Amino acid sequence: MKNSKVKGPSSKKIGGKGKINPEQNRDQVSVFSSEFFQVLHDIKNAVELSVKATVEKESSNGFAGNSEARTSMERIEVYKRGKDFYEGNSIRPAGELLHFAGIKNEETLLEYEEVFRCTQKIVDAVPSYHKYEIFLMLYPMLSFAYLQMVMGEKLERATSFLKEAATYLDESYSRRIDKLKLIRKPDDLPGRALELLAGADTVEVAMACPTYLLYINCVTDWTRGQQEKLLRHFVIRSYNDEDPLQESSLPGLPQLEPLVNSSVDLPHCLPLDRDNRPMIFNFATGGGDAKVLCCTPSGDLSMVAIGLSNNNIRVTVCLDKISVDSNCRRGEKTLSGHKEPVLSLAFAPQNRFLLSSSRDFTMRLWCLISWTCATVYSNQLCTFVAFAPRGFIFAGTSDDGIVRLWDSSTKKPFLQLAGHLADMEVCLFHSNGKYLATGSADCTVRMWDIQKGLQVRLFRGHKYNITVLAFSNCGRYLISGGHDCLIIVWDTDSGRMVRTLKHHTSVINSIAVNTENNMLAVGGDTDLSFWDLQLLVKNYNPNPDDKESSAKPSIKELLYGSYNKLKGSLRCLRFVCRHSIMAICSDPTEEDEKAKKNAEDGVVVTEEIVKKKVWLNAK
Repeated sequence: MKNSKVKGPSSKKIGGKGKINPEQNRDQVSVFSSEFFQVLHDIKNAVELSVKATVEKESSNGFAGNSEARTSMERIEVYKRGKDFYEGNSIRPAGELLHFAGIKNEETLLEYEEVFRCTQKIVDAVPSYHKYEIFLMLYPMLSFAYLQMVMGEKLERATSFLKEAATYLDESYSRRIDKLKLIRKPDDLPGRALELLAGADTVEVAMACPTYLLYINCVTDWTRGQQEKLLRHFVIRSYNDEDPLQESSLPGLPQLEPLVNSSVDLPHCLPLDRDNRPMIFNFATGGGDAKVLCCTPSGDLSMVAIGLSNNNIRVTVCLDKISVDSNCRRGEKTLSGHKEPVLSLAFAPQNRFLLSSSRDFTMRLWCLISWTCATVYSNQLCTFVAFAPRGFIFAGTSDDGIVRLWDSSTKKPFLQLAGHLADMEVCLFHSNGKYLATGSADCTVRMWDIQKGLQVRLFRGHKYNITVLAFSNCGRYLISGGHDCLIIVWDTDSGRMVRTLKHHTSVINSIAVNTENNMLAVGGDTDLSFWDLQLLVKNYNPNPDDKESSAKPSIKELLYGSYNKLKGSLRCLRFVCRHSIMAICSDPTEEDEKAKKNAEDGVVVTEEIVKKKVWLNAK
């Protein structure tokens, strides 16, 4: 979060050059000095230390099980877990006076509530790829409304509003909400919170330019009082491709959780041989009259499963592991049972079972020994399935933004993870089995702790749907690709973006990392690229404040090979050995041929920008 100090009133209007500038409100009469803020902060610290000492004393006397003692300790621990945007001391110069008093007017407090509710309505109404950046406004708005009510000694109203508003936020905000609940009277407010409530400083948020324009367009329908509350506390900065988002700690972002055993040290491998290009084995799926909708190879590459539009699954068996070419297939099996087209497939780790999802709102677990359906799972429309590394559990993403996890012995999910704001399209288990990564049409990639049922990471940077995910073999780096043709490498330890790779001109369909963890293979629709992953992470510095970090290698230095003569549409990539890769391709459809012809003719097809105003009721 960046804070922009306001030195005087501003006459700028909404819809200027990418910013909303706050107006000063000097109607309130009480005066607080920065010394008084410091006194409040010191008193709060003294109370916390006193409570902690009391709890420790009771614990040493054998009263560790006392519920009041546990509650007091938990309240202290909540304060230690990260610093929120309203916490800390005032940043105003010492001796500078601040005109501020608690708001007791019911209509004014209602306007704060309505600012939150109207923004929530906008999140529900806008297209998927605009949702998340507007959603990030909700938590700061909730905090401002609650703190204003507490400052005006309206605790009952504040508590009721917080309970209602918190239902719109996902579980990743639960600890921050618990921390907010501890502020129950004006003396509990940190100096920084008083400064922000007075409008003496503002909170900066960032939105992509199209999202910013859409949000401001909606704000013009608000009442004047609601607009003033937004102007008083927020500065909205827009960014574009030429001026990308750099800030990774905005006020609405969930706070980081520690990851356990998320990365391992790999044995020393030989450096990447950039002169030795990988050998590509092209596996054509065929399909006949039916369209290929999905496909996946088994872990040992002895089988390839193909989901078809005619509701069937075709499994090619007994492939030659040395030469996985289409001509080496030795047999095929057909699995029938779904009543609608097959959307996703996943082999169990030991290749004894195959999991499939379909548009008939079912998932089926197939036994690959008897070639029969073992279990049918009824669910929401499941768009993607994935097995955990040990194969005892599996996950399925759905069109309601929830990822569900099943135990293979039960027919109902034992865990549901909610947080995405739009359809989910892909999921992937971490190699340690403790974490699950998901990608959604809300343009975010998230990581979940499946043992605790909590979101532990959230990555933003894509502009459209995320279509594919891959972990590096060391487990530290997560690579994502999407409809925006971007490849983004993320550092799961720090929660930061390592690098965005721009090369492809079509949707990213597949990503693979070789066993030496130094080569990254990326497949678009009809093209394939190879990247020096070792060089990329070697020059990555997780500390953005370190000015002595080495210069980033260019895209040309990172990209050491490309291939654009694949036969058909690339569906999946899998490394066979160090310098061999299996490319599973389906026969091109009429739509693929048309898109290819448009590309050859120089015709660029872009999504139409929504110009129509989104009309929302401000009340």
